Amino acid sequence: MYWVRKFLHKQAGRTADKTAVLLRDREGAGAVEFAFVAPLLVLIYMGAVEISVALSVDTKVSRAGNITLDLITQGTSITKSEMKDLVDVAAGIMAPFDASDIELKFTGITVDGSKNAKIDWSWGSKTTKPYTKGAVVDIPSGLKIANSYYIRSEIVNTHQFLTSYPFMGSASASIDMNETYYMRPRLGTDLDCTDC
Repeated sequence: MYWVRKFLHKQAGRTADKTAVLLRDREGAGAVEFAFVAPLLVLIYMGAVEISVALSVDTKVSRAGNITLDLITQGTSITKSEMKDLVDVAAGIMAPFDASDIELKFTGITVDGSKNAKIDWSWGSKTTKPYTKGAVVDIPSGLKIANSYYIRSEIVNTHQFLTSYPFMGSASASIDMNETYYMRPRLGTDLDCTDC
């Protein structure tokens, strides 16, 4: 029995020594910390890339909507085929980003003496007549000036995210970016669409 107690006492001393050495040992601590921090850093980096690309696409969508409307307002009349060509102009402005789902809508809006805004004509790249002629339309209050005329441009482009995050679900793979602009005709009091 004496030998057993002596053996257990000796083993307990060794175990305590090894435990103390293990607790003092700091080798590998950096690897453990890196294992915790690395996924977070990768997620932040990927999120920053996604936000940067999305902001670039949004800027190009805004520019495409503004430039196409600016081209329309420089004339005295326009046709459907001329507006159809503006889809290619918008896609060129969107390059190098995908513009296969781009949608443009142009609308002539007349404001009468009572400051009621109504649709004069409309054209859409995906729907021939997105709005009914003569229908009342809501425009910003600052534009409700008696006997005025505006051209409205609406642009929508679907931006596909570069990456997907499995833990966020699959519902957020893309986002629709859109802009709306109003301008007055440059060369007259109104702008006619001859075949709308």
